[in-house]
Amino acid sequence: MRAVQITGPRRAEIIEVEIPTLKPGDVRVKLQKTCLCGSDIPYFGYDQQWLSDEGKRSPYGHVTYEREKVYPLPVGLSLHECVGVVEESASDRFNEGDFVLGLPFHQYGFFEYLTLPENRVFSLPESPVSKEELLLAQPFGTLLYAWRKMPDVAGKTVVVLGQGPIGLMFNALLKQKGAAAVIGIDRLQYRLETGRVVGADHTINTTETDVLEAVSELTGGVLADIVIEAIGHAELAINEAIELVRVDGVLFAFGVVDHDYRDHYALGKAFMKNMTIHHSVGAKDAGDFIEAARMIAAREVDLKPLLTHSLPFDEAQRAYELFVDRQDGSIKVVIDFEK
Repeated sequence: MRAVQITGPRRAEIIEVEIPTLKPGDVRVKLQKTCLCGSDIPYFGYDQQWLSDEGKRSPYGHVTYEREKVYPLPVGLSLHECVGVVEESASDRFNEGDFVLGLPFHQYGFFEYLTLPENRVFSLPESPVSKEELLLAQPFGTLLYAWRKMPDVAGKTVVVLGQGPIGLMFNALLKQKGAAAVIGIDRLQYRLETGRVVGADHTINTTETDVLEAVSELTGGVLADIVIEAIGHAELAINEAIELVRVDGVLFAFGVVDHDYRDHYALGKAFMKNMTIHHSVGAKDAGDFIEAARMIAAREVDLKPLLTHSLPFDEAQRAYELFVDRQDGSIKVVIDFEK
C-alpha cells in the first residue's frame, strides 16, 4: 500500500509499504477522507534535524533523536483525522463495508489502509451530511472531552483566542451551549470572517487593534468570564489569555504549546487574578467521538464552513503546504483518497 513519509523539512514523499497482518480483534480500514490538524504542523513544518542539533528536542515523542540523522521520520507521521470503510474485520463489532472513524496510534495515520484494534475504530452514523463533515468528529470529539471541565457558559462572555479550526469549533459549541457573547481573536481576517459565520458575536484582528483594549471595551472594563486559548505551538498565547480573563474568571488552555515556551507561563499574574485554570489535550473516551458525530449528523453544530480545500492523496505535499502556510484561505485541508 502507499504511505506518506516526511523525508526532510517540508518534504513529504509517497512510498510503498507492506500492509500489516490482521490479528484477532483488529479492523482494517480503507481510508476515504482524512484531514490535517495543527498537531501535524511540527512534523512537516519544523526542521527536526536542526532542533536535535540545537538540543531543542520535542518532548511530545514520535521523533527518534537517538540517531545521528533524524530524517526520514517514521512512516505515516503525521496524520490522525481519518474516516473510511472496513475492508476486512477480525472483530465481532465491525463488518466489511461499515463506515467508521479510525484513530491511529500516535498520529501514524498517513496510509491507504489503517490496521487498528477494534477499540480505536468508531462507527459513524448514516447521515445526510458529507463524509468530510463527519470526519470532523475526531477533532470535535476532543472539544467534547474538554467540555467536561468547562464551567456553565450560559449567559457568559467567552473569548476564543485563535480562530483556526479548533477555535472555530469552540465558537460553534459555545453558541450551541448558550454563551451570551463569543469574542473571536486572530490575526488572519479570513479566519475572523469564518468565525462570525460559525458563532462569534464579535471579532478582533490582532494586527489592527489592541486586543486588551478591545476586550475591555466590549465587556465594560470587566474582561472575559472565560478565555479559551486555542493557538498553541509557536506562540506563547497562554500569557495573552491570562491578560484577558477577569478577576475570578476561568482560563481554558487547549492549544498545545511548543516546548521552548513551557517555562515562560505567567503563573504570577494568573495567581493574582485568582483565576481557575483548566488544561485539556486529546480525548480518552469513545463516547466523545460518537457524540461528536451525532451532533454533526443532526446539524446541532454546522462545521461545514471550516472545510475549505480538498486534494487527492497524490498531492500530500501540496496539502501540507496549504495547511501549514495558511495559503489560499485554508482552514481545514482534506486529503481525499477517493479522488
